[in-house]
Amino acid sequence: MSYVPLTREELLIEIDNKSKAIINMGKKLTAITDKMETFDIFLIAALNRTVNISKAYTSLIRENNFIAAAPLVRINIDTLLRLYASLISEYDRNAFASKVMSGELIKKMKLNGTKTKLDDRTLYLEISKIKGMEWVKDIYQAGNSFVHLEKSHIFSSLKIADDKERTINMSIGFHDAFIPEGEKIGSAVWMNKIIDSIIRQAQIWMYDKAKKIGFDIEQLNHLK
Repeated sequence: MSYVPLTREELLIEIDNKSKAIINMGKKLTAITDKMETFDIFLIAALNRTVNISKAYTSLIRENNFIAAAPLVRINIDTLLRLYASLISEYDRNAFASKVMSGELIKKMKLNGTKTKLDDRTLYLEISKIKGMEWVKDIYQAGNSFVHLEKSHIFSSLKIADDKERTINMSIGFHDAFIPEGEKIGSAVWMNKIIDSIIRQAQIWMYDKAKKIGFDIEQLNHLK
């Protein structure tokens, strides 16, 4: 059976659908128990950030504003890394959330059992050690190229008009006509992958929470 790549719009619809699923996770959290833990508050904030960043991304891509949409991929990675930080920091997850809520910077915290600070580099290198998550390092670094004014922005504003004459077309305007379609599709593929990973981080917490109080996690599958 041959694989048919998804179109850009199909990928955006997947992102929209995942946002709906994330919103529904709030109901599932309270279905496990109505007793809130500190990390619940942190997680809800992270998921709320994710759905709003994702909505902005799909809206901007549909409005042909890739230049504004592309940095949002990097922002969703930021959320993923900070959720992962709660698993590997020197504190348990509730203490971690409490520290963050009191204003302590995650980059000032230490990797559990070491003196290594949990800066972004440590976080993306640590999560990239997990099988199937090796891509995080490369996508983090690629995302940075759209956050900072670098060659990505320069080449997104021009197009070679004639190789022999060494001429280019440049433009200032509300469009992304010089961005290859493959690059737009690629960003949507990675955005989907990042959101999937954020969802998995939330599921890990929900599974642990259910196990701690003896709640049958399978009951959540029947929650409307």
